[in-house]
Amino acid sequence: MATAFILLISPSCKKSSSTPSCKLITVVDLYNSSSTTINVSYNNDGKISTIQRTGSSPFTEVFTYNGNLLMISTSNSGSVTATDSVVFNSDGLISYSMVKDASNNKTVNIYTYSGTQLQKSTYQYNGGAITTTTYTYTNGDLTGSSDGTSTAVYSYYTDKTFADGDYLKLVELINYGGLYVKNAHLIKGFQQGSTVENFNYTFDNTGKITGVTATSGSTIENVTYQYSCN
Repeated sequence: MATAFILLISPSCKKSSSTPSCKLITVVDLYNSSSTTINVSYNNDGKISTIQRTGSSPFTEVFTYNGNLLMISTSNSGSVTATDSVVFNSDGLISYSMVKDASNNKTVNIYTYSGTQLQKSTYQYNGGAITTTTYTYTNGDLTGSSDGTSTAVYSYYTDKTFADGDYLKLVELINYGGLYVKNAHLIKGFQQGSTVENFNYTFDNTGKITGVTATSGSTIENVTYQYSCN
């Protein structure tokens, strides 16, 4: 996905015990004239095992778990292009991530929480300067962030619960293999400087999100979802 959020995918669409358990297995992203398909498979524990992306920038991600550590190997045409290390805290949220590309360049992110709400994150590339971002929440939703230079504000559909198919959740899972922001409601839009983006969702008759349209100025991105339920 090519919008300002940089993209992700959710391991399960959890319902009550009397309804089917669903997993998001396919994401089709239509951005301008470019179409990308992302297929997700799962291991016996219900965790993501592979993500395969086709289109203009194809890749395959393989997920390997060991306790609270996740290793993600990204390859293109059989050549490894990046290796990610992700550490989860006791709440299942990302506390640390390190991405090492094919040239051995390293990007490190560290996340600090109050309960399950993200309070601060730091970003460092190749041991250089550290950028710190702070976050604010309202009614269980991330509503603001600032790194001292730029500020972003976020809005939500307060009548819709955070779920698989939420655009921000999708971005986190595909890019990082887990969540560092877990909101109470579906994200509706955000503004950072002159960039404004809004999200509109479609649902099936069981309440699952079947698609989202992201609009930023004259740019429109359409994302659709397919699930496997049993």
